[in-house]
Amino acid sequence: MSILKFSVFHLYSLFSLSLSISIYLSLRVMLIRYPVRNVTRTSASLLPRLGLRGTSTSTSDGNSPAPEILNFQDSRTAYASKSLRELIRARMVLKLCSVNLIVDNNESLMKFGRAVLRFGLFERLMRATFYGQFVGGTDVEDLRPTLNKMQEFGVKPILDYSVEADLSEEAGDVEPIPDDTAAPQRSHLPKFHPDGISSNRKKFSPIARSYPYTGEESCDANLKIFLECLETATQVCDGHAFSAIKVTALSKPSALLANADLLLRIREIFEAYSVEEEDRLPPFINLKYLPRDVLGPRNLLVQRRMYLRHFRDLHRECGTGLSEDEVDRMFGLMAPGGEESIPFYKFRSLCLPREPLYDVLTRTMVDGKEVLYPISESNIDAMYRLQERLTVLAQRAVELKSKLLIDAEQTYFQPVIDFYANWLMKEYNTDDAYIFNTYQCYLKATPSQLIWDTNKAHTLGYKIGCKLVRGAYMEQERQRAADLGYEDPIYPNKALTNSCYHNMVEILLRRIQKNEAEVMIASHNEFSVQYVVERMRQCDIHPQSGGIYFGQLLGMCDQVTYLLGSGGYRSYKYVPYGPVDAVLPYLSRRAHENKGMLQGSQKEIDLLKTEIWRRRFGLLKG
Repeated sequence: MSILKFSVFHLYSLFSLSLSISIYLSLRVMLIRYPVRNVTRTSASLLPRLGLRGTSTSTSDGNSPAPEILNFQDSRTAYASKSLRELIRARMVLKLCSVNLIVDNNESLMKFGRAVLRFGLFERLMRATFYGQFVGGTDVEDLRPTLNKMQEFGVKPILDYSVEADLSEEAGDVEPIPDDTAAPQRSHLPKFHPDGISSNRKKFSPIARSYPYTGEESCDANLKIFLECLETATQVCDGHAFSAIKVTALSKPSALLANADLLLRIREIFEAYSVEEEDRLPPFINLKYLPRDVLGPRNLLVQRRMYLRHFRDLHRECGTGLSEDEVDRMFGLMAPGGEESIPFYKFRSLCLPREPLYDVLTRTMVDGKEVLYPISESNIDAMYRLQERLTVLAQRAVELKSKLLIDAEQTYFQPVIDFYANWLMKEYNTDDAYIFNTYQCYLKATPSQLIWDTNKAHTLGYKIGCKLVRGAYMEQERQRAADLGYEDPIYPNKALTNSCYHNMVEILLRRIQKNEAEVMIASHNEFSVQYVVERMRQCDIHPQSGGIYFGQLLGMCDQVTYLLGSGGYRSYKYVPYGPVDAVLPYLSRRAHENKGMLQGSQKEIDLLKTEIWRRRFGLLKG
C-alpha cells in the first residue's frame, strides 16, 4: 500500500513538473510575442477617440514626468497582499463563477449544501470558498485582520453589513395595504404601479437586495445596523471611512413608490409650464462635445425656467379656482427676492405634501382626474420618518468624519432616493462631502439628472458627492418596462453606456477642480480607470487630496485596486460582512448581479494563474 501511495505521489509530481514546464514555456512565448508595453500603449491610444489629446510627456521646461500608464498585467503588485492559498482559492472561485450553470442555480446548490452538510461543516466549506472570497468576515473583530492587511497595501474598505432577507418566491416587494388606508395608492405612470413590482418576482428575486417591511420596527432595526456600520468603518479605517446604505431599508415600499410617482409628475407639470433658455446652461457643460445620443431627446432640466405667466397659465388651464392675486402671491413664495423666473427645485418645494400648491393641485380635477394624485396620510408620515432616519445617519457621519454612500436602486424607487440624497447633501455637505449619491450610467436619464444636481449644488453653495457606476439591474428593468408598457430606461448598447460614464467623469472633473465635488469611480473597467487616472494628471488633480476615489468589489479586480493603492491613489474595496448563513442571500444576489462581469473575468483568472506559478516555482521574473 505504501509503495502504491509512493508511486501515485511520484506520478503526480512528474505530471505537475511537466505541466509547469509547459506553462512556463507558453508564458515565455506569450511575453515575447505580446509584451506588457503593448497593453499599456493600447490604453493610451484609445484616449483620442474620446476627444482627449493625451498628456504630453514633457512641457516647455522639459521637467514634467511622463504620464503614468497603469500596468494591469502586474500580478506581483496586484496580489502582494495575498497568500498562495488565497490565490488558489480566488482562481478556483472565479472559474466556478464563470460557469452559467453554477451561477444560475447557486441558490439551489447552497440550499442543498446546507441540507446535506451539518452547519459547522457547511460554514467551513463556505469560508474556504465563496464566503472567504467575497465577504470580509462575520463581525468587527473578524474583519480586522483582512482590513489591516488591505490598508498595509494602500487599500481602504467601504463597509456594508450585508445581512439580507432571503424572501420566498411567493413573497412580493410591496407590503399589504393597511386597513386604515381607504384605497390603493394611485399612480400617474405605469412604472409606479405597486402590482408591477411583483412582475416576474420569481425570476428576478435574487437580483435586487430586499429588506422586508414588517412595520416601522423593521426600519428602525435597519437604521441601527447602518449606524453600527458607520461606527465600525470609523474604527477600522485610518481616515476617509466609507459605509454604504440603501434607502429602501428605511421606509415602506408603497410610500417610496407613491412619492417617486409624485416627484416625476411634478417634473412633468414644470416642463409643460416652463421655457427652455440656452443662456441657462452651466459654464461647465459644452453641448458641442456632449453627444446628443447620450443626452437623449429631452431638453436638459437645468435649462428650463418658469415665469409668472407660465404659473398663471397652469392655474387657468387646470381651473384651480384661485384668483390672479392669489396666484401671484403663491409665485412670490417661490421667488421671495422678486426674481422673474424660478428653477425646478423651487417649484417642486411648493408641490410637496402639506405645502400650499400640493393642496391646490390634489383637489383640482382635469378630465375627471386630479392634477396631482393625493398621497395617503400613512405614506406621508412614512416619508417624514424616512427623513428623520436619514438625518440621524447623516449627523452621525459628520460627527465621525465618515462618508455615507447612498446606493442606487431600481428606477421606480430612484426619484425619491435622488431627492433625499440631494436634500442631505444640501444640509451636510457644506464644508466637506459626507453624503454621496449613486448615478447609474446605463440609464438614459442620468446625464440630465447629474447635470441638474451638479448645477444645483453650485448654485446653493454645497459640495456634491457622486458615486459613478454602470448599473446592475439591466435584465430586470428591461423586462419590467416591456411588461408594463413604458420606455426602456436603459441605453440600447454598451458603447452609449461607456460614453455616458466618461462624459459624466468629465463634468465632475471640472467641479472637482473648483473644489465643488468629490467622486467615487466604482468601476471594474480597466480602461475607465486608466482614463480617469490620465485625466487627473491632465487636470493637475492630486491622487491623495483631489477628491477622487476608486472602488471595486472585494474578491474581484485586485489587479486594479491594489495597483491604484500602491500608486498612491485613494483605492477602496467594497467589503460586505455578516454571519455566514445570513450573508448567503447577498452572495446569491452578487452572483446574479455580476454575472456578466464574472463571466468576463478570464483575464483575472489568467493573471492569478501567472502569480501562482511565479510563487510556486519561481519561473517568472520581475
